[in-house]
Amino acid sequence: MDRKDLKEKLLKIGDLATLPVVAYNVMQLTQNPKASAMDVGKAISQDPALTSKVLKIANSSFYGFPQKISTINNAIVILGFSNIRNIVISAGIIDAYKVEKSSAHFDRTEFWKHSLACGITSKIIASTVGLKNSEEAFIWGILHDIGKIVMDTYIHEEYSQVVQTAKEKGMLIVDAEQTYLGFNHTTVGTLVARKWNMPPALLKVIRYHHNPVLDYNSLRISSIVHLADILCRTLDLGSGGDNEIPIVNEKSWDLMNLDKQTVKTIFAEMEKEYESATAFLH
Repeated sequence: MDRKDLKEKLLKIGDLATLPVVAYNVMQLTQNPKASAMDVGKAISQDPALTSKVLKIANSSFYGFPQKISTINNAIVILGFSNIRNIVISAGIIDAYKVEKSSAHFDRTEFWKHSLACGITSKIIASTVGLKNSEEAFIWGILHDIGKIVMDTYIHEEYSQVVQTAKEKGMLIVDAEQTYLGFNHTTVGTLVARKWNMPPALLKVIRYHHNPVLDYNSLRISSIVHLADILCRTLDLGSGGDNEIPIVNEKSWDLMNLDKQTVKTIFAEMEKEYESATAFLH
């Protein structure tokens, strides 16, 4: 398939990739100041399997609530709209792009482990640097590479070849995508997230996490995920599809203003929270 055909297929991806209905409805409701916990609970309850998974995650050690949360409405009241939105969207998308479809070259289980680690680390960094509503950074990290798994789904054969080439030649996967396809996962991810009507901050993270300095208006947001991605690669938490560690952008590093001791503390928190977050993947 030549690049022209691939570009045409890229445009079709926007029509093919869909966000689970319940996840979309919950996302819209949690952004509506007039929506109640009952409204959100009713929307989640439309999907019994998702309801069960939300309760399992809410009761996991990741959130550490001392008493059992037995109903969706209680989960919403206790954890809040932001955390419930994170759980529903993450669980819905992970289920939609299941790990069972992994290929020999692109391992979806490792991909989602890396994405989960990035979500955890983004939240930790956001909290460390004093970002308001730092829990929102969790979903930025979870979905920053969503374009990769979408490409693996809709141009599977071509994408497998790109991943294989990246590993064999020691390339960053984003560079291999651009070189051999003419576009990369940030383009695809932005296209899909826009179709899903994701929040503007998430769109920026997906588009600019490899080069935050291009995000003139939200450099801090993109820098958080940029750094989280690199720290997760450094600790080898999952895999984004290649074996390389990108160079930290100097402006992003300076903006975060993290000293060595703070980075050590972040590493310790990453490993601790990552171990307790497996409920998102099972």
